[in-house]
Amino acid sequence: MMADNLMQSPENWTESQVSTWLRTLCVKEQYIKKLFEEEVNGLVLLTLDEDSLMTKIGMKFGPTHMIIQKRNELFNSKQNSQQNAKPTRSKKTKLQQKNNSKSLHCLASSEVPSGQVHARDKCASEESQTPQQPCILTSKENCKPRPFDQEGIDLIYVKHRVLQPESGAFDLISPCHEFKSFAIAAELDRTRLQAKFAKEVLKFATGCMNIRSNGTIHFGVMDSKEDTGYVHGEVVGIPVKDKDIYVDALDDIEKCFSTDKEHARHCVRPPRFIEVMDRESTAKNYVVEVDIVPSVYILKGKVHAVLLPNFNEAANKVQYEKKAILRRVGSKTEPVSDSDLSDFFQRVKERDAQREEAEKTLVLSTPFCQDLGRKLTMLITSGKKFIENDKWFIFITNKFKPDDLSNIEWLLNMKILSVFDFDPDSKISGLCSKYLEHHAANMHSLQSYSKSSDRSIKGFTEKLHLFEQTSWLFCNGRSGFKANETPCDEMTWIKTRMTLLMVYVSLICKHILPKGSLQVIFLLTSPVEKPLLHTFYGFFTEMQGHTDIICICESETNFQRWQSFAEEICGTETVNNFSVVGMKMSHINATMQMIQPVKACAKKHLPVFVKGTCLLETNREEHMASLEILTVAKKHLPVFVKGTCLLETNREEHMASLEILTVNHCDDTSKDFINEEKANIEQQFYRGGRVTWMNFWLAEHKYVGEVIERDAYQDVSKLLMDVLKFPL
Repeated sequence: MMADNLMQSPENWTESQVSTWLRTLCVKEQYIKKLFEEEVNGLVLLTLDEDSLMTKIGMKFGPTHMIIQKRNELFNSKQNSQQNAKPTRSKKTKLQQKNNSKSLHCLASSEVPSGQVHARDKCASEESQTPQQPCILTSKENCKPRPFDQEGIDLIYVKHRVLQPESGAFDLISPCHEFKSFAIAAELDRTRLQAKFAKEVLKFATGCMNIRSNGTIHFGVMDSKEDTGYVHGEVVGIPVKDKDIYVDALDDIEKCFSTDKEHARHCVRPPRFIEVMDRESTAKNYVVEVDIVPSVYILKGKVHAVLLPNFNEAANKVQYEKKAILRRVGSKTEPVSDSDLSDFFQRVKERDAQREEAEKTLVLSTPFCQDLGRKLTMLITSGKKFIENDKWFIFITNKFKPDDLSNIEWLLNMKILSVFDFDPDSKISGLCSKYLEHHAANMHSLQSYSKSSDRSIKGFTEKLHLFEQTSWLFCNGRSGFKANETPCDEMTWIKTRMTLLMVYVSLICKHILPKGSLQVIFLLTSPVEKPLLHTFYGFFTEMQGHTDIICICESETNFQRWQSFAEEICGTETVNNFSVVGMKMSHINATMQMIQPVKACAKKHLPVFVKGTCLLETNREEHMASLEILTVAKKHLPVFVKGTCLLETNREEHMASLEILTVNHCDDTSKDFINEEKANIEQQFYRGGRVTWMNFWLAEHKYVGEVIERDAYQDVSKLLMDVLKFPL
């Protein structure tokens, strides 16, 4: 009779039929009654998700997960039956499409309370009648963990990316890793949550300290006990209502260690909260990480025992387990058995020696000096000597620092179609205000920068003067504007403004400029927020690849957040190849001006009577069109990252005792001068005169023969080679 009552399609069920179906799953009566009172019929049942059942109905994770899974299986089985009966029907319902886009999760028995495990066992025969829907596995990209024990790191994890598997102690310096999903515990009340968090952290920490190995424990990352819908190490994140709950939880260190409390406090770092980005949701989740750093000077000669906290439900309070000595064994933390205890204590000195040696050999290797100047030049010019005249540029940028605003001459010389500006104050005190001192630009908001359906592309470009003046698009509000375009937070921007921006991105890439004639430059001058990341995703999608997208960022910290997101889109190698990181704006300015056509130079300098220089303004020069004006060439110095910087006259005059050679020092040297002077230079050299840079320059450019080696050459050569082998 019950089976007949449920034969019709689930979306047509009444509240009573939904209740009947829930009883077949052995769901507790209190939940069934609550759902009945909330008028959950078949149609409503098909729209429910785990969050609504847990937050609105108050159900626990176990039955919630089971209901959603069984609902999906039931619906899919009904649809399969209908498709078999009507093979020509190919249209899928919205719910099918939604279900097919997500992995189905099967709850591990270890995560279900004991009473619910019994209920599920009791209904095993009924469940076996329903065919199990296989979990849908999708390919998932790897990601790198946060740099170990480094302050000021601003990065994000991307949901469903995968960290490397949990690991044991390797060389004591490379951290071992342990993952905890923490999905259920994160929803507990403050007392229970803190007890659970402190237990997991201090258990892991004690194991690391006793074997003297660095380590990181991650909460919000799937561990090996999780459901097959996820993979080991998959980033999912947990909701963090109050970060202080996690920080204060580690105050239990004082109660958990009877001796050497301060030692443990020094080794256990405060929790770090790394935001998890999910493009399909606006919910803010985090991975919570704690680093363990057991320095030998703190722990030498010590073995630590810990009393782990545990919330006792019967006593309704936190109690402490029996004191235990723990150690890391492979990827797990285990107690030292009684039979191994004596040997473990005897080998303390050996472990200390290993840690001390590891710390001594931890050489902070000098970072590879990449030729950033050449890399920037190659990316901008596509391997040519100068920037192509017919190439247009789009800049996406955020707030500029005051020092950077004094080095934007290169931007003034670029052929800019549009600027996507995420600094609301740009018109008042930022890049826009500086740009307007030299060029005209059209100001737009996201709302005003849209094309009506009845207007052609040509009409749209003519209306906005797209190819005549730079379009300045304020992407997150504009301060001091009478229309009151106020900035908004990240989540509000994603909900209300992201769609408008994506429409314009699509319009440019598909209709306004052909592929290959546009280059998009992300100029990141301040911390990166989500709207910028979504903008990158929009351009990458519409431009069908990364070839014409470049990222320029001086700060490694700002770049890390960008990098962690971009790598998920186009891979680590691509992001590194098309990013210029660590180059100062002043160096970018000088390097870029060297590859811009001469006629585009923003500033020219004239010599004056007092042997200084004065600025030749563009409008003054235009009034003297009948004159050929010779200006003073700017001097450029090479910098560490292989770009160049400008040598200002006042700086040069303060170094009068030095003869400073610039990158372009001999560019204007004539052959007549060389022919007249080279004989004098060589004659002076052969008579024992000092070697000057000019001797080497003449030899390098083949104006004279090879430089003759004097007797002291071998000694000097050996000295230089020793310096290179053994740097100070």
